[in-house]
Amino acid sequence: MLDTPSHTTETKRAAAPIRAIRAEGARIAVELVGGRTARLSTRWLRLACECEACGDTASGKRWLTPADISTAIHAESFDASTPGQVTAIWQDGHVSRYDAAFLASHTDDAGAARFEPQLWDGGLAARLGRFAFDAVVGDDEALFQSLRALRDHGIAMLTGVPAEKEATARVAGRYGPIRETSYGKVFDLISRPDARVAGETARAQIPHTDEPFRYAPPGFIFFHAIRTGAGTGGTSLTVDGFHVAELMRTGTPELFDLLTRRGVTFHREHAGEVFFSAEAHVISLDAVGQVTGIRYNDRCLAPQQAPETEIDSLIEALAELTRLICDPQNQFQHQLQPGEVLVFDNQRVLHGRTAFDPTLAVRHLRSCNIDRDGVHSAFRTLARRFAPEEAEAVLYQGAIF
Repeated sequence: MLDTPSHTTETKRAAAPIRAIRAEGARIAVELVGGRTARLSTRWLRLACECEACGDTASGKRWLTPADISTAIHAESFDASTPGQVTAIWQDGHVSRYDAAFLASHTDDAGAARFEPQLWDGGLAARLGRFAFDAVVGDDEALFQSLRALRDHGIAMLTGVPAEKEATARVAGRYGPIRETSYGKVFDLISRPDARVAGETARAQIPHTDEPFRYAPPGFIFFHAIRTGAGTGGTSLTVDGFHVAELMRTGTPELFDLLTRRGVTFHREHAGEVFFSAEAHVISLDAVGQVTGIRYNDRCLAPQQAPETEIDSLIEALAELTRLICDPQNQFQHQLQPGEVLVFDNQRVLHGRTAFDPTLAVRHLRSCNIDRDGVHSAFRTLARRFAPEEAEAVLYQGAIF
């Protein structure tokens, strides 16, 4: 049967074109322009076919399974004479066509492109991305640039946002569906004497990630300033959790290692309403050892279960992390003004604030959450249009362990 190509140049990373291709048993030898020869798995190549009969994996309308590809699979012939395309004819007569750049990008030494976040400390102000509300709401390219800033630094500032309740969901909805939690879709943080959560008090808050007691903590958080009482305290503090994790990796590697492999329990209970409890790593690593997520809130730490020989080390690891978080050199400080929205990755950026006097001014923020996969989906979708080479890099996936 004759198949149509599915791996198109505009949707795959650019790579060296293929000069020739030939079967070598369980491997396929690929000669790239420049003289280098790389290899592909024969089974992988057959499984990569996304013709009409095999279906495509991106849409989920996929009909070929790994079990359909036997260890004895082999190609009868290859043709790389058409520029940018490789055709394979398999032993059963099936014909597959592939984009040559797609194949070259998957050769044995190409590896998956992994995005490397840009780490920051207290000097973030000069690099912080600031984006006008009207542009983000009305222009997809401006929205993409703000999403790119969130990818790079895990934080961005939106300005000129109406200091009205309706504007919170309007701007947050541009980044993905708002996640409803036990606190609702949009939560008003106003200091009050009968505070239900710490954010409703006027006390200082050590930078932390929100809701580490959930199996899946919120992804991205929007803090929309309605009233702030500027000059009376309540300065926002943010910390790049990836930066302080790397400081620990370098300075106290044994404590860093402990937080990457020892489960820590966080909990939250409102009697008769909710009782959350989750055990997870404070520092999550991906398959190649890069930091991919942070989960930490000192106020939600449950009494920990650990062997007697390890409990003191675990407490010291948490203490060292807290010291780094509280170090002013690692904190970006900003006094939010009405009409500003601070957007940040809750599984990378820790947030807190200084104390303030509630008798001098009312501090009113509106907060809502967007799941991180929704934000990353929006980034990739817009990257297809504005920066195709960035669309398929592996992004850090958060506190997933």
